[in-house]
Amino acid sequence: MPHNQNQFESFHESIKLSDGSEILREKRDIIVKRLTDKMPEAAKPYTRFNQGSYAMKTGIKPLDGNYDIDLGLFFEMAKDDVKTPVEAKKWVYDALVGHTASVIMKQPCVTVTYTAGYHIDVTIYASKNDDGKVYLAKGKLASSSENYSWDESNPKELISKIREKYTDPQDRKQFRRLVRYLKRWKDFQFKDSAYGKPTGIALTSMIYHYMTVKTEIIDAFSGEKKYRDGDALIHLLEVFLLTFTTKWEEKDGKLVEYPYVEIKLPVAPYPNLLQKMSLNQIKVFKEKLEKLRDCLLDAKAEVDISDGATILRKQFGDDFPVPPKDPGKRANAPAVIPSTESASKK
Repeated sequence: MPHNQNQFESFHESIKLSDGSEILREKRDIIVKRLTDKMPEAAKPYTRFNQGSYAMKTGIKPLDGNYDIDLGLFFEMAKDDVKTPVEAKKWVYDALVGHTASVIMKQPCVTVTYTAGYHIDVTIYASKNDDGKVYLAKGKLASSSENYSWDESNPKELISKIREKYTDPQDRKQFRRLVRYLKRWKDFQFKDSAYGKPTGIALTSMIYHYMTVKTEIIDAFSGEKKYRDGDALIHLLEVFLLTFTTKWEEKDGKLVEYPYVEIKLPVAPYPNLLQKMSLNQIKVFKEKLEKLRDCLLDAKAEVDISDGATILRKQFGDDFPVPPKDPGKRANAPAVIPSTESASKK
């Protein structure tokens, strides 16, 4: 009964985006300098911070080579200090336009794209509001009033919650490994889909809500334990799949039954992170999760670690290593005493 833990950890090292990536720092610093030098005089003072997977320490190397870096700007103002959220976004757009051939004001951010396969998303927030809340500026350059808004957001709290999910640093590492595994699984399994796939933050939030740390004691005298990422993934998927309910949708004059689930962001205002997916897309998502669960169980049932790894590679892609076949070799050495579970959530 191999656990393929060594292969999981090697896979993690292959896909992990280094926290100290020089190219990421370089691109971020270029944008920061540009904002400092070119920000219009009308702009309010601001502070900047890293956000997204880079800040949460859950980033992976993208399969398509398109690195996404997120930069947040907390403007020292209330949302009512400007006529529209687009006005605040235009400060940033005006500072950055012309820096590369592609600077676009998208609905949630201003995006700067580099030809080398990197793009920087800069988000704009009003951080000094009477109600104590932070609001994200949404809207495009030509947006009419019904298409722009200030949306409540808690980016710094979200970063803190994800980074500090577990008090035990080794438990926290397993949490981050699972996030990276499922992000790469998503990129590999949905690589031919132009739309309809869960976002990285949706998968991160799913793991945040439903993961239980899984370990196994390998030395009864010392209490030494080994983390079992495959078991943690199986448990996560089994628990999450139980949360699906049913929704009905009219199609060609008939009511069609679909599986339905929501994944909430773990900070206010707790939006449903799957709300942009259709019922059919959620159905496909569920089917792919079930396939992953079944493959994890099949891999664990194999006798040889090579056979188990071969099954897992079909789910996670070519970066998942397959060791040489060796009938006398097991995934993690000697016999062990019954497994233990840790759920030391903060």
